[in-house]
Amino acid sequence: MRDEQNRGWDKISQVLCRTASAQQAAGCPAASSAGESASSSSGSAASTPKECASGDPAERDYVRAVLECYLWLPGTAAITSRHDRKCAQALFRRGVPLDLVKSAMVVAVARRTFRKGGPLPRVRAVHYFLPILEELLESSCDPGYVQYLETKLVPLANAKARRRQGE
Repeated sequence: MRDEQNRGWDKISQVLCRTASAQQAAGCPAASSAGESASSSSGSAASTPKECASGDPAERDYVRAVLECYLWLPGTAAITSRHDRKCAQALFRRGVPLDLVKSAMVVAVARRTFRKGGPLPRVRAVHYFLPILEELLESSCDPGYVQYLETKLVPLANAKARRRQGE
């Protein structure tokens, strides 16, 4: 059961690790840590990943990792758009570390998920996470806290994945 719960985060971690290695080898300022292969989809939740138009493999992997993390998180859309890809490309070009983007997404989704009150509508764009990203750029978040939030979100993310598979 534990392996099944961590499958989504393991995939993201593999993408992030591969991306960081490629970025470091290319001398990219956005090099960070963690991941495998992020995907964005066009129209249906089960569609194949769209590739980034960039010829830079480090940028392409970065964008895919950001989008995969976004798609995996609970409370987010089941598909991504060209605007999401452009936002991820802009983050890469700004040199924002991938771990920081992932942390911002996790913190934002956890804030929305575990707040008091009724459920909020889905996060429909990667752009939603930019204010939290700016907040974390100004004052970093303890990695242990982000990891704790991830473990709290795993069951919800797995439920989202099961719903998508049932479609």
